[in-house]
Amino acid sequence: MPLSKLPQKSQGIIFAILSCFFASVLIAIVRHLSSDYHIFFIVMVRNFFGLLFFLPQIMRDYKHVLATNKLRLHIFRGVNGLISMLIWFHVVTVLPLSEAVSVSFIIPIITTIVAIIFLKEKVKSHAWIGTFIGFVGILIILRPGFKEFNYAYFYSFASVILWVISNIVIKVMTRTEKPQTIVAYMSFVMLICSIPIAFPYMEPIGLESFFWFALLGLVSNLTHICISNSYAKSDLSAVQPFDFTRLIFTAIISYFAFDEVVDVWVIIGSLVILFGVIIVMPRRDGHKKQKILAVDA
Repeated sequence: MPLSKLPQKSQGIIFAILSCFFASVLIAIVRHLSSDYHIFFIVMVRNFFGLLFFLPQIMRDYKHVLATNKLRLHIFRGVNGLISMLIWFHVVTVLPLSEAVSVSFIIPIITTIVAIIFLKEKVKSHAWIGTFIGFVGILIILRPGFKEFNYAYFYSFASVILWVISNIVIKVMTRTEKPQTIVAYMSFVMLICSIPIAFPYMEPIGLESFFWFALLGLVSNLTHICISNSYAKSDLSAVQPFDFTRLIFTAIISYFAFDEVVDVWVIIGSLVILFGVIIVMPRRDGHKKQKILAVDA
């Protein structure tokens, strides 16, 4: 059955699962490339290919896509997104992929709480209950006092905070900015800013690596497209729980590609966080307000 024949909610769920699959492939590619290239260089080339694949859409209607009165906000969002990406890519090279992904599940919960505080959004008391449950899930994964604490967790939490800031900025920008405009300026700013920091680590790219870098940019764009379609076709509350499939896809890929086995405590903690996310998500959400909430991957 063609996807277009399915109900809108079902289409949204399918796109959400696809975005999780592409996001899992993305971090696996980063892990693979990190054995030969510095993270700064990987981020710059990723941004180059990401913009390259998006360029035809920009050129087709550049006056419409690039029209904005929020240039400073676009720059801030791009710089913040770049720093978040740098830290996140570093995290997935030093932590088991399943652990890195599971910690990021806390993002929807923190985003909701920050939106309540700074954007004055009205959310019922279940948001605080869900937040508490989410942090319990994080403690189960980290098990402080029972396992050696990896310094990379600090970077993981820093990446989460920056991710949340990007989500809040995007929520503010979508009041006046088009989704294509947000992504276009993000692509330009992130590429321009990543060039100076990557310059000391420049090196030739072999044919095989060129394929992986191009695939990295393509998969990044596919992730963005699937996320946008998912939020456009279904309520955020309906598709957010399916973000858990990122752990499933990541576990499968990391097992076959890197011989990593998922810790049972990671699975239990992730399920607890998922329960918290389900509680936090409002039962009714407008589609238009939720078209884009994360485009950093």
